[in-house]
This record gives sequence, structure tokens and C-alpha cells, in this order.
Amino acid sequence: MTDSLFEIDAPEGQAPLQHMPITDEQIAQIRAAFVDASINEQHERKSVIESCVVRPVTSLRDLYAADAHRVLSLIRQRKEARPKVEGGSAWDNREEETWIDRL
Repeated sequence: MTDSLFEIDAPEGQAPLQHMPITDEQIAQIRAAFVDASINEQHERKSVIESCVVRPVTSLRDLYAADAHRVLSLIRQRKEARPKVEGGSAWDNREEETWIDRL
């Protein structure tokens, strides 16, 4: 019997889940997400990551596996929040239909 209420403590010799190191696959996903979101400047990437994990990060290897999920989510949110530029004016690129469109 363990002392943990929900028995969520890591077995002896294993790091807790929130401190598992980031995987190569997660690093590749973060890099791809940055490219997809057009976040190309290193200082901007660092700012995004540090705002999410709230600690200094010098490399993606400094992240934990649990951090990767939060970082990916934040990158996706930033991408979706950016205005879509497809050429033309703001009027041409509007999303909603207006009464003029229904004429």
C-alpha cells in the first residue's frame, strides 16, 4: 500500500510524468508548428515558449514532455488569431455576409 491518495506517484527511480524529458518527435512537432504559424524569428519563438512555461529556456531540450503540449497549443492559438491575408481589401476578405451581399 502506498501513501499516495491516488497512487499517482512515480515508481521508484522514475521521474514524475510532469518532468519527463521532451521527445525528438515533440521537438519536431514544435518546429513544424512554428513554421506553419509563420513564427520564424528565434527571439519570437523563445518569447512564445517562455510565456507558456514561465521560466527561461535556452533550447527546446530544456522543455519537459508536458510543456510540449502547452507550447503546441499556444502556437496553434496564435496562428488562428492572426488575420488571414489573401490579397484584396478588408472588405473583400470579410468573413461574414452583409446585407449588401444578400441583394
